[in-house]
Amino acid sequence: MKIKFTTSKVAKLDLPENGKNQTFYWDLDTPGLSVRVTQNGNRSYIYQGRVTGKSVRITIGDVNVWALDDARKEARRLQQLCDQGIDPRRSKAEQDQKNDEHYQAKQNERITFGEVFAEYVDANKHLWSNRHLRDHIELSHRGGEEKVRGKGLTIPGALSSLLDVPLVRITSDTLIDWQTKEGQTRPGRAALGFRIARSCINWCQEHETYMHLIDAKVHQAKRVRRAVPVLKPVKNSVQRNQLKDWFNAVSDIQNIMHKTFLQISILCGPRSESMRSLTYSQLDFKWKTISIWDKVEQEDRIIPMTPYVEKLLRQLPRHPDSDFVFWSEQSQSGHITDIRRSYYAALEEKGLPKFTVHDLRRSFSNLAEWLEIPTGVVAQIMGHKPSATAEKHYKDRPVDLLRLHHTKIEDWILKEAGIEQ
Repeated sequence: MKIKFTTSKVAKLDLPENGKNQTFYWDLDTPGLSVRVTQNGNRSYIYQGRVTGKSVRITIGDVNVWALDDARKEARRLQQLCDQGIDPRRSKAEQDQKNDEHYQAKQNERITFGEVFAEYVDANKHLWSNRHLRDHIELSHRGGEEKVRGKGLTIPGALSSLLDVPLVRITSDTLIDWQTKEGQTRPGRAALGFRIARSCINWCQEHETYMHLIDAKVHQAKRVRRAVPVLKPVKNSVQRNQLKDWFNAVSDIQNIMHKTFLQISILCGPRSESMRSLTYSQLDFKWKTISIWDKVEQEDRIIPMTPYVEKLLRQLPRHPDSDFVFWSEQSQSGHITDIRRSYYAALEEKGLPKFTVHDLRRSFSNLAEWLEIPTGVVAQIMGHKPSATAEKHYKDRPVDLLRLHHTKIEDWILKEAGIEQ
């Protein structure tokens, strides 16, 4: 039905008759413009025309939203597109896509570094050691929770101030300000936090969305690297003339798990986490070997079980429900974690410096120098990454050859400590 549209006529158009779902009323003044009326009383402006011989029907909008004059202008615009051979539906689809892309871009701009960091950790944690994963968790901890030990609230991690910053707003200046502030109070954690944040930013460059939100070179500027605290290398280790006092101090520790762990640490030079999480399934008392997790190769490596180390391991009580060698019923992990309190107290009583557990690893390497043991042998026992080409590609010493040298090191250390074998 064709009528001359007015605003009042459009509002009073009759509903469909004879059970029809909809009826179209056509405007006499504007070719192609109609009003569709449904059984529910809904009224919409519709444009219908032809382009390249095909019929086109497009909804302009609700009559309660669109003024009649605006609907007529829109119908004429659509007619012009049809006359030019342009399908208005394609134009609308392209505009919808641009709107969707704009909306998505705005949504992406709200993505925070904390959200990205959580995804980064989840995607890579299966490749990391427990200690490395714990560093990520602790550095990104927001703080403000009741301490498990002691009173008061936990302090935020070094990465916490970056967590709520949108990824698109992280610039070189952002990193400089962050490192300057964190470096004033905890330079070590600040430097570690920077290395971890840098790895996360590098990971973003392989992500389909995040690669467009942050500059890959944001952390590479010299002024950024200058803002990162420079830590002096730690060279503390147990000296030859301190061995006797050190072993006496450790022997006074009441907890057999702690003192055994400490003695094996200086006699084998393992990484702390790898030794603390050692299980009986990794011990072979028949062939006198220990299978220990290697952080570099991300798999177990075999080292000798020297005589005194075997004696220490056999003396340990076994837990009926745990396979951990250094088990603990108080620890959430099931094995010993923090042994510093009793250990440092024993060192202080003997007037010794505060040798950390990592210092014991360094001590093993340094003490081996007295015997002129090949550097590659010591590195292989400790799990150090080979440095020389020959070590990387040609030398992989069998465990029996390692045992020959390792036993010599153990004998010498125990002799210097005054321990009868």
